Amino acid sequence: MWWSAFLVLLAASFGAGASNSAQDVVRTFSSENGAGSGRFNHLVVNKVTGQIYVGAVNQLYQLTQDLDLVQSEVTGPHYDSTDCAADMFCPKDAVKRLTNNHNKVLVIDYAHNMTLVICGSLYQGSCTVRSPQNISVVVRTSSNPKPVAANNGEASTVAFIAPGPPDPITNTIQQVMYVGATFTGNSTYRNVPSIASRSLDLDPDNLFKIAIPADDDDMTRPGTSMSVTQTSYIINYVYGFSSEGFSYFLTTQRKTVNDTSPYISKLVRICHDDPNYYSYTEIPITCNSNSGKQYNLVQAGFVGKPGSDLAKDMGITAQDDVLFAVFAESENPEGEGSNRPKNSSALCIYSLASIRRTFMHNIQACFSGKGKRGLEFIKSDEHCTKNGTPIGEDFCGINVNTPLGGEQPIEAVTILNYSVRSTAVAATSTGDYTVVFIGTETGHLKKVVVETSSIAIEYGDVKVDEGAIVNADLHLDQKAMHLYVMTERRVSKVKVQECKLYKTCWDCLNRKDPYCGWCSLENKCSLRSDCQDAAKDPLSWISYKSGRCTTITSVTPNQLQRTTARTLDLAIENLPKLPGQFLCAFTIGDKTLTTEAVKKTNGVGCITPRTDFLPSIPAGQHNITAKLSVRSTNGPDFVTTRFMFFDCNTYSSCTQCVSSDFPCDWCVDGDRCTHNTALNCRNDILVTGISQVGPSYRSGPQFCSSIIGTSSGSREILVADNSKKAVR
Repeated sequence: MWWSAFLVLLAASFGAGASNSAQDVVRTFSSENGAGSGRFNHLVVNKVTGQIYVGAVNQLYQLTQDLDLVQSEVTGPHYDSTDCAADMFCPKDAVKRLTNNHNKVLVIDYAHNMTLVICGSLYQGSCTVRSPQNISVVVRTSSNPKPVAANNGEASTVAFIAPGPPDPITNTIQQVMYVGATFTGNSTYRNVPSIASRSLDLDPDNLFKIAIPADDDDMTRPGTSMSVTQTSYIINYVYGFSSEGFSYFLTTQRKTVNDTSPYISKLVRICHDDPNYYSYTEIPITCNSNSGKQYNLVQAGFVGKPGSDLAKDMGITAQDDVLFAVFAESENPEGEGSNRPKNSSALCIYSLASIRRTFMHNIQACFSGKGKRGLEFIKSDEHCTKNGTPIGEDFCGINVNTPLGGEQPIEAVTILNYSVRSTAVAATSTGDYTVVFIGTETGHLKKVVVETSSIAIEYGDVKVDEGAIVNADLHLDQKAMHLYVMTERRVSKVKVQECKLYKTCWDCLNRKDPYCGWCSLENKCSLRSDCQDAAKDPLSWISYKSGRCTTITSVTPNQLQRTTARTLDLAIENLPKLPGQFLCAFTIGDKTLTTEAVKKTNGVGCITPRTDFLPSIPAGQHNITAKLSVRSTNGPDFVTTRFMFFDCNTYSSCTQCVSSDFPCDWCVDGDRCTHNTALNCRNDILVTGISQVGPSYRSGPQFCSSIIGTSSGSREILVADNSKKAVR
């Protein structure tokens, strides 16, 4: 029935993208392996040493590249109260309770010996610096601890290290820690900006302070921080990154301060060279389907480099940055009035070049006097002030129209949609292709190849930790051959490819795995780097996008009498053009006979082996089948077909001879079956076989001599033993 055929097709289409999870996941580490059992919060990979660090509730772990535990350190619980200050000073009426320590920040400071900057939810979200070799050693602390991160497990904190404004004394560029933290408002000691640039100075008096503090004598110089003044307005920080002189934060927040205002996603930007955050600008970022479905809540982001194919399609270079982000719809029934995501998500991509232009257009509009400045939750809303300052893409802000909330959004159309919530995203490139990895709330890792800004194909789905939410911290290892995927209780090391599983060219290409291609001369599915002659000829390593396997399209003749030898013409599509000799190999059973191959324009000519070298045809059979292969002198077969050797002499009757699948004829007077009538049946009466090509007056078994009856009409002829009898 039609519906059963549809179900089979549907199952096949879903199965085609599935990966063998047991083979994809090569190593795991779970919280049960360590000294604690707290939920994992953050994961970072040292890009120099390959060491892995995991921040968890009440625990810190150091792991090898293969996820073996090197060391664990207990970070909580400890007695604390939100009524106490970051330096642990507590008023007399403060009640301290044993409180869990949620890891809120875990970043590597490469400028200072690759030390670990770690902030927990305890002590108002204060931070310390630990040794990367021995995580139990605190190498630096602030002499006057400051609240930096959110001070509970639920409120968001995003932090990353990037260049800040020049040091006001030495005028040298300094690395600072950009921190976006959701306002919690649960303590008189929570004087924490929404976004700030924090000092990483070696001087403990400056460590974690606002990098350039406000000038108390000049109120127009607020320093490197920005605070929400309407404390009921909650901003959720999702992802942060740096690109070409600016730092960015992805957020979700209400469109306005009105409690009924819909939730939207925004991109916040600050110029690195801006010592006063005059450049602080927010603009909406949208991800909508062609049908108009709005995915309004960004869930995770990643900035990486595109492959050359995607870069060309987007009008950028492969060295330019691209933002990959996954979004979700707001949960019903509130729709966009809810900040709770539902199980409907999508992938959108944005070039940083287009993002920079959109920021510039928003700033230009305000500086031309159009519209309002916005961001009333930071500063009272005012009309934009017309100002003649030239505004280019690198504009770093002045003390006019600041802070600025633009209305023109950064827009993209979804390139992939899911009926499950996406919670993590990472991207890389391999050759010309862009590969995106998407983690889901169900513990799966989806592998996606992005061909253009509007076309993406999911080619793999790995069950990493069934039923567990994949954390937003997805990281590739040093060689970009494995991905570290973290859920609440487990870290998994997942292969990005498994090319060797595919044994034929068609299996290899049909997987649409951008890492894999068919290495023609080595007859294997492999990475391009593992194919020896890939650089010599584009047909030596065939990618899935070409879809053209090296194939023998015809062999002329397509079968041959065993007792003869001749040159076979093999027509071959996509034959690699390499110097050196090709060979033809005829394999029958465990015996392989090789002959010289003659290269031709569209294939090769194969001389068949000497007839006395061919194995005999078994009794009762009429043919033997050989595997006919073409190979390079020292290499394996790179294209294969089947070829048949037959022997007409094995047929003993006219009917069998002329009815066979082979070009055999029957010599009536000679009473024999032959493949060569010119040689074996001169001046004889012939019955032509049905497999012969060309016209014939006597073709087929109906022309064979046969007894159809006797003169007496009897169906039996009885002859006495040891006697002769004429038969009519």
